[in-house]
This record gives sequence, C-alpha cells and structure tokens, in this order.
Amino acid sequence: MKLVYFLIISFLLISCKKKDTLSTVPNNSWEITDTVKVNTALLTLANNKGKGQLRTSLGYKIGGEVKIQCPCYFLRSKEKVNRYSYPEFDISDAVVILGKVHKDSLNKIYGTEIQGVLLKKDSIILTSGVLRNYSPIDKELGVDEKDYWGFASGLYNH
Repeated sequence: MKLVYFLIISFLLISCKKKDTLSTVPNNSWEITDTVKVNTALLTLANNKGKGQLRTSLGYKIGGEVKIQCPCYFLRSKEKVNRYSYPEFDISDAVVILGKVHKDSLNKIYGTEIQGVLLKKDSIILTSGVLRNYSPIDKELGVDEKDYWGFASGLYNH
C-alpha cells in the first residue's frame, strides 16, 4: 500500500514540476552559428527559421541580405577570421561567409557557397554577388585573397 501512495505522490510531483523555460520560448528565436569581432564590430551569423541573417553591434547599418544557404560561418585561418582591407574601394575590412555546409567524418566544416561582407566606416554591406557551386571550401582554410578582392571591387556582383 505504501508503494502505491509513493507512486501516486511521485507522479503528482513530476507532473507539477516547473516546465523548462527554453521550451516556452517561441520558435522564432535565433540559432547563432558563428560570431567574430572585426575591429570594433561584433558580427553574428544566425539561422532564423532556415534563413541566414547577420547581426552586428550597435552603430552599424547593415545593407543587403544573406543569400547563401544556412547555416553560415565566417572563413578563418588558424582560428582568426580572414579579412583584407581595400582602401581604394573605401572598404576597411572584407570578410567572407561560407554557406551550404556539411561536416565530414572528422567534424570539419566544408561549404560550396560564399558571400562577401564589406565593412565601411559606419555600415556593413552584404554583397549582392554570391559564388555558388564552388569546390568544397574548408572553413578553417578559407579561399584565396582574389575572392575577397572580387567581392570588395564589385566584380562578383555581376
């Protein structure tokens, strides 16, 4: 008899347990995939219901949209974000994001789409040009500097 009371009380306590607060958050929350700091700008890539989005620290206006398939990541080398400056195009920093990614058997991340992110004095521009069907790119090795130049110069926008 004591066992029956114990089971009933246990069942009631479990059913009255406070629900996990994460489960009550609406489904429109962001899943952050990558974050980097470039000069004073904190850049965050996120997956918002299957759509890639870029957020940044206060004070920067973002132009354009993420056009590559998410999840997206910033290209790096030795765990630092790859970036190049192009003063001739008024670009303080150019970085590249990688999309349409998959993991190999060693958990390395590879992707086949890239898009440029251009930082200017007070704004950040996601390039309208995207390179798709690229050879698989390792997130930690990146691409050649010519691709950064192609995004900064506008060559890849056509």
